[in-house]
Amino acid sequence: MMNKLKFLLGMVTMFTISMANAQVTTSSGETIAGSPYVDDKYKDGMIYYGDKNYPAPIRYNAYQDLIEYQQNGKALTLDANPSIKKVVVGDEVFIPLSHEGNTKKLGYFVMVDSGKLSLYSKKKIIFLPFKQRGKIDGTDQPAEFQKKPDIFYYQVGDGALQQVDNVKSIIASLPDKQDEMTQFAKKEKINAKKEKDILQFVKYYNSL
Repeated sequence: MMNKLKFLLGMVTMFTISMANAQVTTSSGETIAGSPYVDDKYKDGMIYYGDKNYPAPIRYNAYQDLIEYQQNGKALTLDANPSIKKVVVGDEVFIPLSHEGNTKKLGYFVMVDSGKLSLYSKKKIIFLPFKQRGKIDGTDQPAEFQKKPDIFYYQVGDGALQQVDNVKSIIASLPDKQDEMTQFAKKEKINAKKEKDILQFVKYYNSL
């Protein structure tokens, strides 16, 4: 496993990260607002790597799409790769999957529900650089990390991940029960933009 791991060096050309408190600063020493992490604090977790399990304090860097964990007092990172079955961070389970039509590039997705039809969410944090007079009032816009809404994907069986767009496209991709799911979606007024609705839809299909 160790040859798959590397020390977290940070993104030195743009900004650096203090591993002690997750404070992020620019190369000139200015503190950047926000955080690249879903949660700055490490949580008790488990890395399922090959046929072995490794307990460790873990957190997820959504900006870089990296799992970060501590081992023997050192901060390490773990890229998404086929040898990783899953990474459990607190109550969330991260699965390495290919997406956006790129079968070679893997990313970490949070499992929301699994079965014949699986639902995943993708955490998204972007970096907005400093912009002089970038605010509407003409003042400078400081550099910051900005959390975006989760993006949801579904997977039919072992098929490719597909982004949740609308209910009709999900139903069209199902191998069976299309009439039942059409009636269910209409009756329950399923809205593809709402997580609870899509989860309700997925759970119902998996119960059939």
